[in-house]
Parts: sequence; C-alpha cells; structure tokens
Amino acid sequence: GHSFASGLFPFADGKSQESSSEATNCYFSAYLWSKVRWAGSPEGDKIVDYARLLLATEITGAKTYWHMTPRSINPFTATSGSSNLLPVPYNTIFQQNYMVGNLGMTDVTSTTWFGTEVVYVHLINFLPVTAITSELFDKAYVKGERQVLINTGSVEKAWTGYLISNEAIIDPNKAWTEAQSLVSQQIDSGSSKSQVLYWISTRPGFLSSTTAVVPDNDNQSSANPLEDTKGVVDTASTGSASCSAHDNCVKSGLVGLCCPTND
Repeated sequence: GHSFASGLFPFADGKSQESSSEATNCYFSAYLWSKVRWAGSPEGDKIVDYARLLLATEITGAKTYWHMTPRSINPFTATSGSSNLLPVPYNTIFQQNYMVGNLGMTDVTSTTWFGTEVVYVHLINFLPVTAITSELFDKAYVKGERQVLINTGSVEKAWTGYLISNEAIIDPNKAWTEAQSLVSQQIDSGSSKSQVLYWISTRPGFLSSTTAVVPDNDNQSSANPLEDTKGVVDTASTGSASCSAHDNCVKSGLVGLCCPTND
C-alpha cells in the first residue's frame, strides 16, 4: 500500500500521489514524534509501533510502485523461473525510466504535475533529504538511477542540492567536491549548503581527508553537477586543510582536516 496526496479533491484517474519521498517523511516524522511523546509505556509503545508500521508500509510501497529496476539487471525478476520476491507492476519499456512520476488509481506516468523533465520526476521523489532517505534509497538502485540522471543536461540551480545529495549515496567524495559551488540562497528552500555537506559527510565511504575548494564560483557552469567539477583543488595533500595550520582553530581546540582553503 501507499498514501494518496490528492485528499478530498476528485480526479478523472482517481486519487494519486506524486512525491513518495514526502509521504515517507510524513510517517517518519510521525514515528519520531511518537517516540518522543509516548514511548516507554505499554500503551505508548503501541502507538510507536503503529507509526513504524505506517513508515515501513510507505517505504515498501515506494520501492514497489515508484522505484523501478529493469528486469535485465534485477536478480529477482531476471528469469521467469527465479524466485520473484518483488512485485513487477510495469512492463520492461516503462521500467527504463527507473522512477514513476505520478501514480494514480487507474494510471501511472513518468512525469510530474509541474513538468516532464527527468530531473523533476526523480528528485520530487527524493526530497527532502533526511535520516530516512538512506532507508528509502539504496546504493544498488541509485547506481542505476544515475545512468538516467546523468543525461539530463542543464539543471536548474534549485535542484542541484538534491542532485548532489543523490550522488552522495554512491560516491560521497565526488559529491563533496561538487557541493563546494552550492549557494544556499540559490538552491531549494528545503535544503541548504550546510545540510547537503552534512548529508554527504555522513554517507558510508566518505573520507575525512576529502576537502576541496572551487576558487571562482562565477566561472562555474550551472550545468549538470554530475559533470567533472572544474577548478577543484584537493587541499588534503597541501597541509593547509589541517586545523593545526590555523591559529584560530588551534585556539578553539579543533583538530583534523576541516578547512577547505589554500590560505
């Protein structure tokens, strides 16, 4: 099962939902609040468990009806004789889109209400980026999804924070260098540069020695951030990224590599 987002308003194709990730975060927030408000008592724990059930159901629904993996690379659907652990509601051609945009009661599309761009379809089902995102998106799925997103061409700045956060799931160190050119005021209001950097730095495989600086933001292209970042300087090898090289850091008792600067 999964949620519907259209509430009381009728549509020709019945009720529908566009952002499976927003629905997931709805139940994630219900779970967190129930733990704070009611956990610790027998009756309270029942509420917490119910919120967990809603959350798990929404995640399963999203992975079943929104996240599509072509049969050719899905071990559970590769052959008719295999043990089919996952439902396969769509044909092989439609599965090439990797992500459903809008799911109605009688139809399904790989578009959104506000546009047909591939980046819209994928990232409206990715935002917001929170702790539960790592449960909703696994590496295997994102690796295939990136092959679709990498051909999206120029991307509006508002979406770049989410696009880079998505890449961080499979390559956090590359994502870190790409995120240096972000400007919080230019990306979606549901995110910020610091939030993106925090997400990247907490992904498995991120190296604490990964530091980078983009010396001239004005010359950075606003095109797809999946392309190689130009002008990135790795300062980890120069020593200037070390806290010990900066008086203020030393006075504050900071240690490690944390300063993405060459001076």
